[in-house]
Amino acid sequence: MNKTTVFGGWAVSPEVLKNIFGNDADYVDVNRVMPKLFDGSRQLRDDWVDIVISECQLTGGNAPEILAGWSTGAMFAYAAARVCHPRKLILLSATPCFCRKDDFKFGARPSVIDRMLCALTQDKNAVLRSFYERCGLEYDIAAIPDYTIGELSCGLAFLRQADLRPLAPLPIKPVFYHGQNDEIIPISASIYFSERTNGKHIAVSGGHLLPCFTLVKAK
Repeated sequence: MNKTTVFGGWAVSPEVLKNIFGNDADYVDVNRVMPKLFDGSRQLRDDWVDIVISECQLTGGNAPEILAGWSTGAMFAYAAARVCHPRKLILLSATPCFCRKDDFKFGARPSVIDRMLCALTQDKNAVLRSFYERCGLEYDIAAIPDYTIGELSCGLAFLRQADLRPLAPLPIKPVFYHGQNDEIIPISASIYFSERTNGKHIAVSGGHLLPCFTLVKAK
């Protein structure tokens, strides 16, 4: 059986993706890894991809044949695939750059991240509740992992700073799935991503997370 490694998204347990990839996949909670990707001044390290690969043991005999990721985890999966060369790459609700820039119009304004960072320290549950609702997830405070403000803040700082561009085709053709009504990452971002990596793009009905569950029947 092919080994599959799946990266989850910000503030959400990667276990929600088991409906797609099953119980045998290795699930990586990117929230736990985030603090290791920054230096003391909260700047994303230049070697953050190498740290992810090392922390998740993605090389050598342990290298997965299939890499997958949702949202923030899709950024991890694509970046790792450029080094690890999996046989298959599946990117759900993906963007190469979360924040809008002069040469990238498909992201959120950096001020959105700044407001979330500020609000986290005042009322973490309010921030998470709003995010879960926009994802289409039920917010159950008792079921959410005990992410620290530090872990969540690093995750937002990652989204503020990370940029996978310049993009280029990989030896494999990545497969992109994206909800047409995604309120977190616009579908135009993943179309841009797919076009520049020679990927296969599949638009499905739903929002940021719900389209993922439709893949169970499609695969």
